[in-house]
Parts: sequence; structure tokens; C-alpha cells
Amino acid sequence: MKYQAIIAAAAAGLLATPALAQDVSGFRVEGRIAWEQVGTKATLPNPDEDEDVDGDEFLTASDEDSAPAFGIELGYDALLGSSFVLGGYVGADLSDADMCAELIEDDLACTSLKRSFTAGARAGLALGESSLVYVKGGYTNGKFKAAYDADVTDNDDDEAGAIERFSGSDDGYHVGGGVELGLTESLYAKLEYVYTDFGRRTYRLEDMAAGDPGLDARSDRHQVVAGIGLRF
Repeated sequence: MKYQAIIAAAAAGLLATPALAQDVSGFRVEGRIAWEQVGTKATLPNPDEDEDVDGDEFLTASDEDSAPAFGIELGYDALLGSSFVLGGYVGADLSDADMCAELIEDDLACTSLKRSFTAGARAGLALGESSLVYVKGGYTNGKFKAAYDADVTDNDDDEAGAIERFSGSDDGYHVGGGVELGLTESLYAKLEYVYTDFGRRTYRLEDMAAGDPGLDARSDRHQVVAGIGLRF
């Protein structure tokens, strides 16, 4: 009877393992909170190039800001074989990062990230019965608001200068990786790092000459993300 009980317990364990492994597959929805650092580099043609000692053709400045972000992600994962997981996802988040860089005297070029949409794929290895380590990557679209503040207040003028405002979205990419830990058969928690490159965008200032290349801005983002989700 003793040996029969041991064999029965071992068989039950072997039968249960594949079922529990399925906890890392299926549809999922998760809420996300992140701490992010967003950086922007601005480039502008030098209006005083001929008078500049260094003869720089362009003026450049950069700034970065750290802020919280909140979002949601929907996805589907499939368990292939005994431990390999492949899946896809879409997501959206809201940000409050603002950057301002001084370009000419007191003129400021400012950029703020408002929201971003993501779509991508991830691949990973199941750890134990309901946990996962993975890498991810894909497409990102970010909406930015920008302003060029010619607020030069000199000794003869106490009035603020003109402010030009812009808004638009930029296509880029993101890559990252993380760890997902099963809390129950359907509930999981995760921690991940994601880098995003939003690429380049160009703004035309009203007083620029027709041949000038415009105000060029490039932005990227580093995120540390914590999330909690449900599988179905």
C-alpha cells in the first residue's frame, strides 16, 4: 500500500505539471505603473553662424525629466513545447514628462510627452509552474507637444516674446525585458525595463528662411515598469 501511494502521488504530480504550465499562456490584461526618464535633444540652425567664434552651423541643447506614467497592456501568450512562450501585445500609457532646453540666449525649446501606444511581440521561458522570464520589442507611437519660447527679456523690453506651439505624433520602437511571477493560477505580477526611441521630428518656426532645415527634436525614454494582471 505504501508503494502504491507513492506511485499514485508521483503520477498525479506528472499529470498536474502540464496543466499548471498552461498558467503562462492565454489572454491577459494588466495595469501598469512606471517610473520613466524621458530625454530630448534639440537642434536649431545658428542664426549668428558668421559671428560665432567656433563657426558652429547648428546650436544644440538637451534636457531630461523623470516622471511617473500609467498604462494598460492587453496580450496573448502561447506555450510552445514544455517551456518556450511566444506572444503578442498592445498597450497605451499616459505620461507627464516635460523637457526644456536653452538654445539662443534665453530662448527655450520645450517638449512634453503626453501619451504613447505600443504593439509588439515577446518571447520567454517558463520558470516553474506559473512564472516567466522574457524579452520584448516592437512599435511605439508617441504624442508630443512642443513650444519654442522666444521669451527674451532685455533691458529695453519687459514684454515676453512670441511663443510658437506645436503638437504631433512620432513613430519609433521599443525593446526590453522582464520577469513575470505567478501569484495564483490567473493572477500575476511583473517587473520590466523598457527602452524607447521616438525618433526625430522637425518643427518650422515662423521667422525661419525657406531653406532652413527647421527645429529638430529627438527623444528617447527609459522605463522601469511594475504591473499586475489577470490571465483568462
